[in-house]
Amino acid sequence: MAALLQITDLSKSFNTTLFSDVNLNVQGTTKIGLIGDNGSGKSSLLKILAGLDSASEGKVYWNKESKVGYLEQEITTDTFEVSGGEKKILKLTELFYGDYNVLLLDEPDNHLDLDHKDWFENLVKEYEGIVIVISHDRKFLENSVDKVWYLDEGKVKEYPFNYSKFKDVYESDMKSRTHLWETQEKERLRLKDIIAAMRIKANSNDKFAGRYHSAEKKYIKFVSEMTEKPPAEKKVHMSVVLEKQHKTKTALYLKNIFKSYGDLNILNDLSLHLACGQKIAITAPNGSGKSTLLNIIVGITKADSGEVYIGPGLKIGYYAQEHLEALDPNATMIEEIQKAVPMHHYDAMAYLKKFLFTPNQIKLEVRFLSGGQKSRLQLAKFLATNPDILVLDEPTNHLDLKTVLALENFLINYEGTLILVSHDQELVENVTDTIYSLTLPSNSGPSATASSLVALSIPSR
Repeated sequence: MAALLQITDLSKSFNTTLFSDVNLNVQGTTKIGLIGDNGSGKSSLLKILAGLDSASEGKVYWNKESKVGYLEQEITTDTFEVSGGEKKILKLTELFYGDYNVLLLDEPDNHLDLDHKDWFENLVKEYEGIVIVISHDRKFLENSVDKVWYLDEGKVKEYPFNYSKFKDVYESDMKSRTHLWETQEKERLRLKDIIAAMRIKANSNDKFAGRYHSAEKKYIKFVSEMTEKPPAEKKVHMSVVLEKQHKTKTALYLKNIFKSYGDLNILNDLSLHLACGQKIAITAPNGSGKSTLLNIIVGITKADSGEVYIGPGLKIGYYAQEHLEALDPNATMIEEIQKAVPMHHYDAMAYLKKFLFTPNQIKLEVRFLSGGQKSRLQLAKFLATNPDILVLDEPTNHLDLKTVLALENFLINYEGTLILVSHDQELVENVTDTIYSLTLPSNSGPSATASSLVALSIPSR
């Protein structure tokens, strides 16, 4: 017998209600994409299904034939030998080729390079069992899932088709809902005015009292049956204030950088020169040393030899691939912002609201935030310093589509210097002027070949 999942009247509250009255059923080979805005409760729902968290109300039932494997959202690495992407690949291999017929995957495609994203997509397509996966990758959702669970407004609605059809149906539904609500709202306001006029007459003439109370009851009934007002569209607002820079001024100069760990050469005689305003991307397979290079640029890691020169008066803003490198899990959001830029408590609250944090969320410590919320907090933290040079290591990991698009638009209009490492090909092509491929050195001691950054052609746009 195949695996079977039954979700009955499921609710979860944490300060506020994340979701409620969730009723869903799954059986047999099914590939489901669980999507929704950051902080909407996707990871909480997946943890409840995996038995790692408890629901506030309701039940989750797996039949005895179900063998459930779970992949958490953030996989950290403690050693340089294994990158985040490599560790993710190892874990996915264990799950897909293990003794499971149910896989619950929380953003498994984060940290994967392009080749391994294709590899993962094929794994899902060919898997004979239930897969419920949280992902914000449009290509994956389009090609690999046959159902979408959309978590929005505290509810989970099932759409029995892939992402592109879901998007069309959802947008059509929202357009119809908005039109219906606007029509009903106009009628509500008209009825409200009529009742107000009748109330005045009823106060001065008892003959109108009965008609007034009857009309009031009809109004109350009408309001109770109105469609719910569609939520306002949420947008992240990113901005910096930069002094005008000369385009010929050096922003960054790396000269003959060497870095190794034991006998393993990571960077060997690497050089790079960037002028102010240049925007570049650095691509390479997982584990090739991209993050090491960025850490040397921002001063977190010291090169064995070589020079790192930052243009005078220029500030660097760094987005770390691993949240724990940039955020204190025991600090509040306001404390994290105040570490970056001294500002009053109320100014910090107003600033964080631009990144779609609610007053209740702002009070939380970092450890209670979702992966997407931590990503937005990182963006908020370094942008608050008005950096002249942005060094971004996989900034779209954990971000929902709305925030990815907001980041892309910001980077297109950003007037400073950008160094971007990302496996989001669309982002890279839309925001950078040059793509460099990082080539690995041979690891044969003193005779090791030099690392190099080779400029690639970028598609016209």
